[in-house]
Amino acid sequence: MIAKDSGPGRARVVVIATGKGGAGKTTAAACLAVYWARRKRKVALVDADPNQTLARWHARGDVLKELPLTAEHSSDAVLPAIEALAAQGGVVVVDCAGFTSQAMLFAIGVADLVLIPAMTDEANIFEAARTMKLVQNAATLTRRQIEARVLLCRVKRSAVATHAREQMSVLGLPVMMAQLGDRVAFQEASFFGTAPSVLQPLGAASRDITQVGEELDGLLWPRPALRGKGT
Repeated sequence: MIAKDSGPGRARVVVIATGKGGAGKTTAAACLAVYWARRKRKVALVDADPNQTLARWHARGDVLKELPLTAEHSSDAVLPAIEALAAQGGVVVVDCAGFTSQAMLFAIGVADLVLIPAMTDEANIFEAARTMKLVQNAATLTRRQIEARVLLCRVKRSAVATHAREQMSVLGLPVMMAQLGDRVAFQEASFFGTAPSVLQPLGAASRDITQVGEELDGLLWPRPALRGKGT
């Protein structure tokens, strides 16, 4: 559950971070932004990756281009950029660089939720554990709760994904139930500045994103527990 110190009216800050490139970080950022926008949430984006992949995806048009985006990877400027957008409410999605940087650490420090994308191989599992440790250290330094989840991406075989989940469980990593498959629709979406939910609303990639989004919704905006009669 997200900590209560987010403040009334402040956006939920979702930081997508991993120290390993190619894990599906920008794909998750773009597709989740579109998912929340189509559900009438106010969405803003921060591209904190020097490669500016999300900014190029954003510039190609369609739904993603309608969302405000700030491209800022400087460690001195990334926090003001995030906080300026967060003050406007809704949800701010931050796409970090595919390597550990001071800007990433600062972004994690103000996150409500850190999403760690990982493929199903040993190197990605190792990096997911390393990134989770960064989140834990940031939580200790800031004296606040920072939720984090590992998101399996580019999954090709369910048996391998099951094994990866088992290995992550041994390491104590919290892994999302939903996952993103290795689907052509995600690659196609990057060329059109959109997401599979727009290009192929009934396709498998769109279902993947919906399942991931709904699981994250439960973490970011938990419903209050129903109170029994007489309480």
